[in-house]
Amino acid sequence: MVTVKKVTEKDFEKLLPLLFELDSRKQTQDEWLGLFKADWDDNENYFGYVMYDCENAVGFLGLLFSQRTLNDNLIKFCNVTSWVVKKKYRGKSLHLFFPVLELGNHTITVLTCNSGTHAIMKKLGFVNLETGQRIIFPLPISLNFKSSTKIIFNLLEIEKKLEGETLKLFNDHRNLNCFHVMICGPEGECYLIGSRTIKKNIPLVHIHYISDHRFFSSHINLLSGRICWRMKAFGILVDERQLHGETIFPSIYFSLPHPRVYKSDTLKSADIDLLYSEYQILNL
Repeated sequence: MVTVKKVTEKDFEKLLPLLFELDSRKQTQDEWLGLFKADWDDNENYFGYVMYDCENAVGFLGLLFSQRTLNDNLIKFCNVTSWVVKKKYRGKSLHLFFPVLELGNHTITVLTCNSGTHAIMKKLGFVNLETGQRIIFPLPISLNFKSSTKIIFNLLEIEKKLEGETLKLFNDHRNLNCFHVMICGPEGECYLIGSRTIKKNIPLVHIHYISDHRFFSSHINLLSGRICWRMKAFGILVDERQLHGETIFPSIYFSLPHPRVYKSDTLKSADIDLLYSEYQILNL
């Protein structure tokens, strides 16, 4: 008999073989375990849904819950991740997702779609969050240098400069697979959260969060060389919507294989970033 129930950490060992079937980047057991533990206060006590046939786990849908203050409003998020169902049971896949559609007052995101997931989400009323990304190439550090602008990588120094919502983001992501950078200049400050990733065997710096998009765009030539040198990367990868229409040179645009999608009654695509997701937990 097939049943669906909420996932807790106790289900992890039964689900691990199923997760390894989904594994395309050789995630470790500890990384997968991160989907079943909240490094932040999510105000929930479960991490998705599992489909059992008797005692055998045959399907899983991961959910990462979070709460954030955006535009002076408390917003609840549910990020959908790691949807996997054994072939014999794929006709029942939506039984894992239907409870998500019943969540009240949540912005729901699916940030790592494949072709099948994207097609299903569109039929369920989701809209595209992002269709493309941009790689920003670094200029030589000597050409980037401005004595009036400072880039801070030290976590203790960054923590002292943050307050309110950005301090909460820092604390919630401090122990995850990501880095933190603060850019300080006469015109203001910009706080970044990102990770080092590999795309087609090329190491890149992937930016997940930008506190001030205009400041970021105007200082990217300074940032690019310094951060790429420190992270041993060839360029900076950022979702196109996070640039808010700003033109960056030198850079190239490319389309995502499958768009990211979301469903929200309160937020626009420009309000949503990649935090509190599988990108930090699974080191994507």
